Amino acid sequence: MNIDIVERAPARVAFLRYTGPLGEPLGRFWRGTVTPWLAVHDLTDCPRYGVAVDDPTKTPPEECRYDACVELPPGLTLRELEQASVAGGRYVVTCFRGTAAQVGASWTAFVQRAIASGHLRDESRPLVERYPRGALYDHRTGAFACELCMPLGS
Repeated sequence: MNIDIVERAPARVAFLRYTGPLGEPLGRFWRGTVTPWLAVHDLTDCPRYGVAVDDPTKTPPEECRYDACVELPPGLTLRELEQASVAGGRYVVTCFRGTAAQVGASWTAFVQRAIASGHLRDESRPLVERYPRGALYDHRTGAFACELCMPLGS
């Protein structure tokens, strides 16, 4: 697992909130709710983010909140949508390829490795999945690609 340190600018996003267990139920939320929502608003080609509002190691699965976000193009405001900002700053980043059922174990391994390598997590900012423009998604297998991003502390 390769890890890099990157500096990210804040991203202005619209989002849909999911509450419940992560893993495959969250994958179904992306496929069944978020993807059609992106198409209706002509935002399918914009970068996307998954923001873990709650730490799944400290929050019961049925109470975990996760925001499925899409970066809004400059000048676009959609009043009917919830809007927020994905925090900028320094992040430790690794690439993920796999399914919704596999991403949880990858997160655990990544965070443990980053901390073991001496990187301090900024607990005031959430963990973020970043799906750049054109990110891989295989409808046949359910496999996808994204960047796992852990915010760095001082």
